[in-house]
Parts: sequence; C-alpha cells; structure tokens
Amino acid sequence: MRKTFLAITLFLAFSKAALAQFGNCTASEMRTYVDSATGNTITMLTDTMKNDRFLYQTDPMWTADGKYLLFRSSSRGNDKEVESTLPNGEKRKWTPTQIYFIEMATGKIIQATEGPNLGSAFLANKTNRMFVSRKEKENWNMYVMDLDKFFADVKQGKVGKPSAYETFIGTFPTEMGRPGGYAVDCNDDYAYITVEREGTEEEKERMMKNAFLPESNQPVKIKPTLCGIRKMNLSTGEVTKVIDTEFKTGHIQASRFTPGEIVFCNETGGDAHQRMWFCTADGTVFKPLYKETPLDWVTHETFATKDFVYFNILGFQPRLRKQASGIVRINLRTDDVELIGQVELEKDRQAIDGQLVGRGFWHCNASRDNKWAVGDTFGGNVWLINVQTGERHWLVSDTKMKPDHAHPSFSPDGTKVLFQSGHFTNGKRLNLMMVDISSFK
Repeated sequence: MRKTFLAITLFLAFSKAALAQFGNCTASEMRTYVDSATGNTITMLTDTMKNDRFLYQTDPMWTADGKYLLFRSSSRGNDKEVESTLPNGEKRKWTPTQIYFIEMATGKIIQATEGPNLGSAFLANKTNRMFVSRKEKENWNMYVMDLDKFFADVKQGKVGKPSAYETFIGTFPTEMGRPGGYAVDCNDDYAYITVEREGTEEEKERMMKNAFLPESNQPVKIKPTLCGIRKMNLSTGEVTKVIDTEFKTGHIQASRFTPGEIVFCNETGGDAHQRMWFCTADGTVFKPLYKETPLDWVTHETFATKDFVYFNILGFQPRLRKQASGIVRINLRTDDVELIGQVELEKDRQAIDGQLVGRGFWHCNASRDNKWAVGDTFGGNVWLINVQTGERHWLVSDTKMKPDHAHPSFSPDGTKVLFQSGHFTNGKRLNLMMVDISSFK
C-alpha cells in the first residue's frame, strides 16, 4: 500500500511538473549554414520541428537591454486544442500561442507565458518589461510583466507562478468597442488599441459608400468595419478615445522616437483607395499619410525612424509598372517622398497563371540609424539596400514565403537582420533566422 501511495504521489508530482510550462528552459537550437545563392552565413535560431514565428515585423522583439529576443509558438508548450465562439457565433478550434525568449548569449529558449487566454504581448521600450493582454471570462485585461525578476529566477531555477511577475493594469471597457491589436508609446506611458465598434446607421451607410471596390480579379478579403483607436494609461488603466474610423483599422504602430505619434492602415487584405493614415494620441491630427493615386498599390508600412515611415508600392501588374514602385519612404514632417529601391521586376513580368513569383518587395523595414533598408520579395529573397548610396545586397534566398512571409527586421543596433524562413521544410514550418550585416558598407 505504501509503495502504491508513493508511486501515485510521484506520478502526480511529475504530471504537475510536466504541465507547468511557465519558466521552462530548453537547450540552444542555434546553428549556421551558408546560403548557396548569396554566400552569406545564416544563423538558425530555432529548429524546424516547432510552429515558431516572430511577432509582426513592426513590433519590438528585443528586450530593452538587447539580451533577449522574443518569439511566439503554438506547439512548444504542448497545449491542448481549445474551441471558442466568435462574435458571429462561428465555432473555431485553435491551439494556444505562447511567448518565448531566446537568451542571445547562450541560445537557451525560455517560455514566458502559459494558459489558453493570452491575447498578445508587447515589449516595453525603456525597461525589461512586457505588456500582456488576456481574455479572461468576458473581459480584455492588461498586465505588465517584470522580465528582470523573471529572468533572474529562471537563472536560479526557482521560477514562481505568472502572478509573481505580472501586475494588473486595467480592464478595457466594453462600451469602448471590441479591442484588437495594440502598440505601446515610446515612453511606455500608453497603449494605443484598435477597436471594432457599432457606430450609427449614418456612419455605416457612409462607410459602404466609400468602401474600396477592387479590380475584377481581386478578391474582397476583409470587409469594411467601423473601427477606432483608444488609449490605455499604463499606470492607471484609464481608457480614453483617440479617434473613430469608418474603415477596418489595422497594423497600428507607435513611434519609437516621438511620444504620441501613431501610424495605422485601412486594412482590406489587398489594395485600398487610401491605405496609410497618421494621427496623434490627443486626436487633434488625423490625416492620410501619402495620398494615393489610382496607380498606387500601397502596402506594409513601417514606422521606421524619428521622421520617416517606410512602405512598399507594388509593381507586380502591368498597369502598376507605369510609374515608380518599390520600397519608398515619406517624411512625416514635410511629406516629401523618396524611392529607396526595387528588385525582381523581371520576375514579375514572367509570372504566369497568377503565381506570386515576383511582385518586387512585399514587406520592408529600416535600421534605426537610417542607414539600411531591408525587404522581402515573393520570389523568397531578402534584400538589403544602403539608403544613402542605393547599393543593393542580396542577403538570403529561397525563404519560400510559406507558411508565412519572411517579415525582415533589424536588431536595435542595426547590425543584424531577423527573418523567418520555410527553406528547410519546403514551406511547411518556419525557422527563425538571423544574418549579420556588420561587414556590409
């Protein structure tokens, strides 16, 4: 009897430990390979066995001290599949996504969240903290996590429960709309949150009247929706209105350099009459950013430096190649527009049967010192461009752009380019990768 009791106790203890994923560490998965087409040495940060992804390329992924790199995964935590009901009543099954950090000095991977209710995570700019949104019962709640304390306990092997590191900030009021994505102001004072809202019948009628009508061969991927932006005081939890919009608001970004400046887009899933928008946190400025013409297909804007927003003008269709296309930047202070560069248009011309072979650049980013631009292409390549000279460097080949795009971004010091690649799995899963560009002039 005693042996049986002891066996059961040990089994329960083991089972509890197996389920407690928060704070778990796994060994480094880093290794390198040489890109056969470009000759560059690529560092693989994660292996090909897990469903790993970086955050979206516009969000910060490095802790303030530069020692840890954040990514997300829906398979590393061994979470069970969850079923939820969407606002329209539709049932959806999904595996919870968790947040992980790579300790760059060792390659060690650390799990930093657990449970089924994680919304999204956003790193602070000034300190080693992480803002975490959670859906708890019917509430959207915001917390802040002390990463210094968490990493210290990880090193000592005595990690507590998530509540030991998280502080509750506030609950988003339901009357403010249904919250979605968010960005954190450069001083970490406010979170700027996109919402969907009901609005008035007059607003809905005006929204449909002004909605974008795509070309006959373009699907309507995202329907127009009354939306807006709200801000949450990250000290008090108070939520106030910034602006309302009469289109689907997406890709919200806050300047890393100037408080109270916000860039966002009219998200259609494709082209738009006017994609990029700018506003201030007090709501006094709300205007289009880069006023588009019918021949402009604008996509994937990135709040890059203090004065510049980078974006792409596509040139993948014959009608779009009648004017300049490629990576472009606009000066927030003067509205001046400059073309940074374009590649792979010959592939665009050769693309047949609707294959997304070229399209030139798709996503772009800029180093904080404004020296470099980087972009991925539907040809599966990542290119580096010297902003001052226009010189182009082919960094990476054959990322597959599946099951997700490469989404390149820079390390804070501008010496490394991060990207994700389906190269080694033929587009079935992603490796998280990095290439050092410090030798490029």
